[in-house]
Amino acid sequence: MSTVSVRRCTAREVAQIAAGEPEEKNYARRTFTRQSAGECAYLVAWIGPEPVGSGELEWAPVPELKNLQVAAAHRRHGIGSAIVAAAEAEAASFTRIWIGVSEDNSGARRLYERLGYTPTGRTETYSYTYVAADGSKHTLTETAEYLEKRLGG
Repeated sequence: MSTVSVRRCTAREVAQIAAGEPEEKNYARRTFTRQSAGECAYLVAWIGPEPVGSGELEWAPVPELKNLQVAAAHRRHGIGSAIVAAAEAEAASFTRIWIGVSEDNSGARRLYERLGYTPTGRTETYSYTYVAADGSKHTLTETAEYLEKRLGG
């Protein structure tokens, strides 16, 4: 397995990342704009010149890692763990960090618990529309439980 590096997305990299997603999705550009406004840290995992995953650390009184995703061909190789570790390093001055996990995503939940996250008791049900890799739009309703990890901050 090649070395994974996780860093904040740069202006130079956002076009490359956006080129790999359906035009209507516009996630990379939108999240980079939020990062530029100081609302989040847009963390991208790279293997060499290829972006293989990302996460969005939203700045709030308790920072929250959102939209963690790893390209299907690169899952189960530590990339999700590397993104979580980068988010924790970014949030090191805070006392804790949150991650929401859908009730039906037991694999992600196991990962977060293995990394030291514990349930907060907070749940949230929400609906959203997303654009799939083939450009099709889908609307989902899901319930997420929030897990947290205490940091040194």
